[in-house]
Amino acid sequence: MAPRTALATLLITAAIVAPGKPAAAVPQASGPRGVAQQVMEVAGEVEEVDRSGRTVTIRTGNTIQAPIYAGPDMPIFEQLARGDRVTIRYYDAVIVELTPGAKMEPLKDTTAEAQKKVVRPDAAVLQQISLVVTIDSIDQATGMVTYHDVSNRRIQRLVQYRNLLEGLKPGDVVTVRQTRAQAASIEKR
Repeated sequence: MAPRTALATLLITAAIVAPGKPAAAVPQASGPRGVAQQVMEVAGEVEEVDRSGRTVTIRTGNTIQAPIYAGPDMPIFEQLARGDRVTIRYYDAVIVELTPGAKMEPLKDTTAEAQKKVVRPDAAVLQQISLVVTIDSIDQATGMVTYHDVSNRRIQRLVQYRNLLEGLKPGDVVTVRQTRAQAASIEKR
């Protein structure tokens, strides 16, 4: 996985994606916070198409979104090219856990561990990654968070699920786990 792709993939984290099920927030008081099976929509310009991995990465403004997986049931994927304007609806799942004292570490593939925990026949883990980062700043009003990773690279990210930020403050060490986003639909504009 290229460094830019790995970094971009960071905040599409780890639960189980089960198409066809309703979106639901996972309430967490003092433990991990998560959003599971949320359907998201993003519009922008195709930045990169990975034919072998069947992923598409798009740019919205100055932000490059994480790669989104498009299964073989989406023939439009074969027609996508860099520069195309698209709207993608996709399933997303994220878990953020406050892990005080955890050592920051590079992006780690935890797919095999996650697949062992799947107990529902209608669910699957395509790819799960985890990353331990330190929060630098949080703007609760806008949902903008800035954090740094083990390489000390600073990343700014808009967090759509505000409940993931509840109770977090600058200096907190958090573990973020995410499953690869899976496209539900892709439309060329």
